[in-house]
Amino acid sequence: MKVEDIKDIDICYSFFHYTNKNNIESIAEKGLLPKIGDSATGIETTEKIFFAIGPKGVFSIFDSWIRWLIAKRLTDLPGEKADIPFYRFCTFIMRLPLIHHFIAIIVNIVVWFEFKFKPFKIKSFKIMKKILDDSCFLLLDLEDEKDFSYKDIDEVKAQKFNRKLLKMVYAKQHKMSSKKMDYWNMHTFSNITISANKITLIKLNNSYKCLDILLWMIENNNIDIKILAPFLYEFLQYYDLL
Repeated sequence: MKVEDIKDIDICYSFFHYTNKNNIESIAEKGLLPKIGDSATGIETTEKIFFAIGPKGVFSIFDSWIRWLIAKRLTDLPGEKADIPFYRFCTFIMRLPLIHHFIAIIVNIVVWFEFKFKPFKIKSFKIMKKILDDSCFLLLDLEDEKDFSYKDIDEVKAQKFNRKLLKMVYAKQHKMSSKKMDYWNMHTFSNITISANKITLIKLNNSYKCLDILLWMIENNNIDIKILAPFLYEFLQYYDLL
């Protein structure tokens, strides 16, 4: 797998994917394989590879991930990993038309409270910190209409999930009125593998940590993340990283 320093890349419209550092050896051998992760079970319907465009996309996807982690406190067991069966049940029940509105009101209220309740946010910040410390950035060499399409549909927005709830967990720069993918939540065509020769492992000097590269991106952009990605901003403030 190729390796390149972030300082030598024109990052403005680059395609970024992040993954756990333990996956790098397998990716170098087999490429990136499409899958539906645990957090997307019951939400996504086909196996794909997700990526974000440029630093705005990177900041927005991490902002959305923090929102998602906070919202998922509802489906976590105290002191345990996410209770996947109950999580799947929640995503299923939110589609049922007869009770949809009643359940949606309750869930919206609970998630809103979670966003305001500081201990939930701090717990989610700690999870996000570990994700960023343990992950690496990959630069993907993708071709429009071959590997993906800018016109493709966001499977989540295309489904009958409660729109208010989606707005809470999606990054601010979403277009909920459109079913098309947002620049921060792009994906390849279903069941497409990205070969290793189209993947570059990104580093910053001698560091491969997502967090170090993320901070470099922030420092070398005039993007106001407090406006673009308020939950990411609060996360960075909590760890005094800005």
